[in-house]
Amino acid sequence: MAKAKVTDVTGRQREAQIAASAEVLAARANEMSMATVVKNYKNETEITDLTLPDQPTVIDEVESVGVSLADDSVVVRVAENIDHMTIGAGNTYSFETGKKYKVSKAVADHLKEKGYLYDRL
Repeated sequence: MAKAKVTDVTGRQREAQIAASAEVLAARANEMSMATVVKNYKNETEITDLTLPDQPTVIDEVESVGVSLADDSVVVRVAENIDHMTIGAGNTYSFETGKKYKVSKAVADHLKEKGYLYDRL
């Protein structure tokens, strides 16, 4: 793009606005990339405990996906979002892609049978 002439007031104002907009856009892009990094870090390190469906809590302990735990629960990661899946009487679960969940062995088996579990650990 050609530089505006000294006598072109409108062109100089336009160039100034483009430069200011570029700085704002660069700052926003940096904010978005930081938000993405934070979300990815949380997905890798936090585990949502759904063994008690009425009281989902976040566990900060790092546990591997697919590992059976001592209390007959399993850490799983689903391949796609699942909203309001009912397993058993009155047990409703919602899952987000990429997050780790601690669920009972029966729930993990059901998700695996239906093909909802993320295969790549």
